[in-house]
Parts: sequence; structure tokens; C-alpha cells
Amino acid sequence: MEIYDLSVPLFKKKLSILFAILQRTSQQISNRGLNSEDILNAKLASDMWNFTRQIQMTTDFIKNGVARLAGTKFETFEDNEKSLAELQTRLIKTISCLNEVKPEQINGSENRIVEIEIRKTKIEFTGSDFLQNFVTPNVYFHLSVAYGILRAKNIDLGKVDYLGHSILEKRRKLSR
Repeated sequence: MEIYDLSVPLFKKKLSILFAILQRTSQQISNRGLNSEDILNAKLASDMWNFTRQIQMTTDFIKNGVARLAGTKFETFEDNEKSLAELQTRLIKTISCLNEVKPEQINGSENRIVEIEIRKTKIEFTGSDFLQNFVTPNVYFHLSVAYGILRAKNIDLGKVDYLGHSILEKRRKLSR
């Protein structure tokens, strides 16, 4: 399987799932009279980032990871979202960035050297290692923490919401 197929379609799906989770969260906030700021500012632990930052980090890892693999750059997002609707707009913008990337820009980057800087330390990866051991785990981490925050705030979500509705379709087909 090509590296494009292991990254862009997967990340677009995760962003779409996150968009649906935010829609469902907005509906519950409205229906139950909850305060959206409580959710946007909520953390799983005092030394962790809040919900808003978890979403921002999810999109940044996806957008910047794909850009590095493609040897390009995308616009920098300002990290100034103050509502669930603004976070949904950020997700749409991230999907738009991914839509600009062609498979031929990424395929073949498995052995390309990708250099990043973390806390003033430069780290080199091969493209494959960068995707598998840095970008993807970070995406899932921030996505999972965001989901955990929503559950801790009593937003009614389930595993199927996190995995996406295509899982339901596969289960339905298997049970026929």
C-alpha cells in the first residue's frame, strides 16, 4: 500500500468523524442547556491542554504531517477558535488542505528524510517512520483526549461515534 493511501484518506475520515462529533456535541449543548465554554475549556487533567487545543493539535499534526511528506507547506492556522462552529470550520479548512495533495506528491516519500524540531532538538525520520511513529500516534492521542473530555462532560457519545458510521455499515453487512 502506498504512503498516500495510509495517510490522506485516513486523516480525512478522522476529520469527518470529528466534525460529526462536534455537530452532535453542539446539538446536545443546545438541547440540554449546557455551557459550551465549559466544554471548550475542559481538560482531562490540570497539566493537559483543553478541548479546544486538542482539536487544534489534531488538525496541526494532520496538516503539517502531510505537508512534510508532500514536501510542501500549508497555511498556518491562528489557533483563535472560540466556539464549536469555529472548530468545525478549522476541520473543513484542514480537509481542504488535504484535498490539495496529490498521491504523487507523497508516494515515494517513505525513505525521504523528514526533519522536525521538538523543544529545540532536531529529530530526523524517514517518511514512513514519521507517518507511523510520530504523526499518526499524535493524531490518535489528541483525538482520543478530545473524545475523553466530551465523555467526561457527559456528552452522549459512543465508540461508534469515535470509529465512524462506516463501522456500523460493516457490522450490518456481516450480520445479514
